[in-house]
Amino acid sequence: MTEPVTDREAIVRAFFPGTGHSYDRVVHWFTLGLDYYWKRAMYQRIRTAKRILDLACGTGIVTTGLAKRFPEAEIVGVDITADYLDVYQERIKKNGIKAQFVLANAETVKLSGQFDTIVSSYIPKYVDPDKMLANIMPHVISGGIIVLHDFTLPPNPLARGIWNIYNRCMNFVGIRFFQEWREVFDAGLTMLIRKTLWFDNFPAALQRHGFDNIHRQYLSFGSSGIIWATKL
Repeated sequence: MTEPVTDREAIVRAFFPGTGHSYDRVVHWFTLGLDYYWKRAMYQRIRTAKRILDLACGTGIVTTGLAKRFPEAEIVGVDITADYLDVYQERIKKNGIKAQFVLANAETVKLSGQFDTIVSSYIPKYVDPDKMLANIMPHVISGGIIVLHDFTLPPNPLARGIWNIYNRCMNFVGIRFFQEWREVFDAGLTMLIRKTLWFDNFPAALQRHGFDNIHRQYLSFGSSGIIWATKL
């Protein structure tokens, strides 16, 4: 019996297949280079790491960043899009990174062993917090840390106005230069960011699933945010 496809999973499957080869360029240019700083903010929340789970690992940007900081750590990457994992595999081989990867949904992936660090960039808006946390929590050690990052809708009216103008420009340009990203730049991602409540919902879900010391931080005038917490 096949698992029913959720609305969130359907969005991912519509957005990303066939875009793995251009993902790094698109995320860099269309975040105006801020993606680098957002990920660095994630890394700064992690003091030590021996076994890392990178959910929605994509092309391996976060895996590579963490491998440089924790070269002895074992990393397991999980992603639902096959051509992204093709790029991921090439990247970890090229950089000699000690990592494995799994083609799976973060809400249902079958994991083995324990992790002291869970990270994910850009997954929160695509998942149900309780489903994802229920699936991974048995594999997180006491004292383990989780760090999540994604886009947010700026809460400040002025910043939101600028965000609206920028997104209109981004969608206009993106759909013309990156045809494989049509589903994303056809206002698909913009609408999703407007509707997602991940930044409000994840802290309560983390508490329900045995995490403490829960923090939130807006980045870049509220256009992005990170949440981090420690498992009791």
